[in-house]
Amino acid sequence: MGFFQKIRKEGTGDSQEQVQLTTEPKFSHLVSYQSVQRRALIGWVVSRCAAALKLDELDREALFLKSFEAISFEELEDGLIKELMQLADSLVDWIRANAVIEEEMKAIHPEHISKDVLTRVFSEIQADVKFDDLQPIQKENAWEVYRDVIYASTHGSFLLIAKNEIKKYQQGEQLCSVKIVNREDVPKARNTAKEVFTDLGLSSSKVMSYNLIISEAVTNILKHAEHGEMTIYRAANAFHVIISDKGPGFPLKILPKTTLMAGFSTKESLGQGFTLMMKMAKQVVLETSETGSTLILILEAGGDEHANEK
Repeated sequence: MGFFQKIRKEGTGDSQEQVQLTTEPKFSHLVSYQSVQRRALIGWVVSRCAAALKLDELDREALFLKSFEAISFEELEDGLIKELMQLADSLVDWIRANAVIEEEMKAIHPEHISKDVLTRVFSEIQADVKFDDLQPIQKENAWEVYRDVIYASTHGSFLLIAKNEIKKYQQGEQLCSVKIVNREDVPKARNTAKEVFTDLGLSSSKVMSYNLIISEAVTNILKHAEHGEMTIYRAANAFHVIISDKGPGFPLKILPKTTLMAGFSTKESLGQGFTLMMKMAKQVVLETSETGSTLILILEAGGDEHANEK
């Protein structure tokens, strides 16, 4: 029996009529706008957690509805559902207090859900809620602050750019272009890049390093976006590996942790990818929005003592 039936079905009968009767929602206990607003946020949080747990759409909808119906989360019988609701309720308070999720989660010891999964999802939700609350001019100012702070903190290794700045990295000779749609395209992109760098006389060690971070970036497309493309340009003294995708983008708030905390990972981040990229590339450049991202790896084109090694 799925969560939908488990949550919605009351009594012992199995008739379709009984299921339909018991699915009628009861919201009379929600007597204020604030209580409805809070329950809506709790339901959204629980639904996001359910998605992370790979529950199907029907189950997620049932959980969302249950967040409104339950008079008291403490009285829920199912252990997983009770835990989800109570933790989501706590998250609402943390968001309103602008708390650091990772610090709050140190005191939490969930019984039915992975703590790492909860921390990841809660961090994503906090970033979404807080950024959506900003007015357009505030968002623009916030973007500039994040750009400048991350750039300074990484000593120029990581640069946030606007969409209209991408074109300057598309100058020079285009060496290759590969569409990224399915798993088979990942090794195809990796091998294409390897051939390009090898034919240009880069050392095997440099080709291996470049391929490692290119593979990391390309694999990310299939994890978090619909599709994408890898294109490599040769500029005066560098290669510009441009990897674009059509996906949800990177929430602005998680970028400092993604770029400065080794091993930090969320559904929408590259995990250890950014840290690795900054070690092996001259610079990592990122443009991101809710419609997709463009990641640009600036790689040295020469200066290798084994430049003619095949």
